[in-house]
Amino acid sequence: MIAQRRAIVDIFLVAFLWGVPPVFIHFFARYLDADTQNLWRYLSALVFLYPYGWWTGQRLWPADRRAWQRLAIAAGILASYQVCFTLSLYYAMPVLISLLIQLELIVAIALSCLFFHDERRVARSPWFMFGASAALAGAVGMVVFSREFVLAEAHRAAWNNFTLAVALVVGAAALWGTYSVAVKWCIELAPPSTAFTAIATVASVVFLILSATRGHVGAVAAAPPRVLLMVFLSGVACIGVAQILYVRAIQRLGVGICNTVILTSPIVAAVTSRLVFDERLTALQTASALVLLAGAASAIRANNNRREAVSPCDLSKNTGQRPSLPN
Repeated sequence: MIAQRRAIVDIFLVAFLWGVPPVFIHFFARYLDADTQNLWRYLSALVFLYPYGWWTGQRLWPADRRAWQRLAIAAGILASYQVCFTLSLYYAMPVLISLLIQLELIVAIALSCLFFHDERRVARSPWFMFGASAALAGAVGMVVFSREFVLAEAHRAAWNNFTLAVALVVGAAALWGTYSVAVKWCIELAPPSTAFTAIATVASVVFLILSATRGHVGAVAAAPPRVLLMVFLSGVACIGVAQILYVRAIQRLGVGICNTVILTSPIVAAVTSRLVFDERLTALQTASALVLLAGAASAIRANNNRREAVSPCDLSKNTGQRPSLPN
């Protein structure tokens, strides 16, 4: 019972930790380019992940050499996702982005049905078809009923920025869905925590190359100390610590319950962004957000029903069905 309660606390902490990164990233845009903040946030996460792995006795690197090719592919997809997600927050406000990125749940489940035979029954589930349709309708409503959409129609530059942000976050959702499938492929050969540490390490190298070639890797030296501290803490907490808590919660509560709780993370983003940036949703946007989140929850239910239908032996092979979202 104590372990169960701790798992519940863990997953609600994860929902909070994954709710605040859009606000952090939007704020850091004043001081750092996208590639540079990605680099330093992931390096900060590794500062936590490596000592934690050593302290807990986990392998820091996969023992199976075959895993490295898979991990490199997953890292490339993760880096592409993170670039798109971070850049979208340079052109739009956090709440809109944090809600639209929930489309990745639909993409991840759809791709899993395509690549993994044991999950194809999900695509035929009424819950999934309803969920995918509702999530898409909610996403369209979030965009069309936003103040930015109305204002952008009158200003060409604002319209270009808005459409670019939407295109980037939709691309990020598609990339994350692909990454989810790639990670499930990776953990066939390596434990989840080991796999994520390796993927984050390779992704950090990609961010270093991007920051050195088209960004300003040394821009952190000119940033205020409080911003540097926030960059470090957001990397450690929102990427490193959240990953550990998520894996621990899944082992006790299961993927379905955990992912449903995580759907509350946009609420954290909404409250935080309201306090920091005075961002407000219109009434129709709020209704669209509820439709989007309800659709995502329906898709999770369809996926969870499929998991309950398989044997315990098969279920044990799918504990990494949807990996954590390293914002």
